[in-house]
Amino acid sequence: MNDETHVTNDIPSEAEPQGVLHSPVVQPRRIKKGVAKRTKNFSQKEDEVICSAWLNVSKNPITGANQSRSTFWSRVHAYFETNKTTTEVRTESSAMHRWLTIQAQVNKFCSCYDSIERRHQSEKTIHDEISDACELYKGLDQDNKAFTLIPCWTKLKDEDKWKARMVEIAEQEMQTSNKKQKVNVDSTPTNVEDANTEEEIAAVAPGRKKKATRCEEGKRSS
Repeated sequence: MNDETHVTNDIPSEAEPQGVLHSPVVQPRRIKKGVAKRTKNFSQKEDEVICSAWLNVSKNPITGANQSRSTFWSRVHAYFETNKTTTEVRTESSAMHRWLTIQAQVNKFCSCYDSIERRHQSEKTIHDEISDACELYKGLDQDNKAFTLIPCWTKLKDEDKWKARMVEIAEQEMQTSNKKQKVNVDSTPTNVEDANTEEEIAAVAPGRKKKATRCEEGKRSS
């Protein structure tokens, strides 16, 4: 009985095949959550400070003109950090990108508000016109998003620097549109040549065939 027991214990089981070395089990490390936290969205107060910072640096007669892009935004960010009332940390890049978002949306709303004003509806109050402009803005937005930057619009709309910026944006959009049209025009001749209609081919081909026929007739008669 003892010999049989010894032989039986030497036979490897299916779960443990021969020749397999068992390495110690290493538990995977758990990645700590919250290492790279996403910053919170800009608050309404922060948006207003960014608008004030852009206006302040733009209107400054000493630093407003002839400054590089990096210098300009460095000063905007410095103004923002000095005058903000929140504890949220904002980088120069995040402040710049937030301004670009504000600029695009406020510029679009200004166009909507001007369109409402041109209707000359005397019975409408300013609040009615703002409400109508908000509805127009939402209707024109691809994602049907509402305009939420009324305080920024109020701060910017009457400023000469903002009005000048709107003119610059319109000119940039016009140049972009003209470039697209030029590309389409430049590509048209190739498309036309590649897409000749049967009528165009028939109008040219018969004349060539007739000339060839006359030459052949002349050779035959000679």
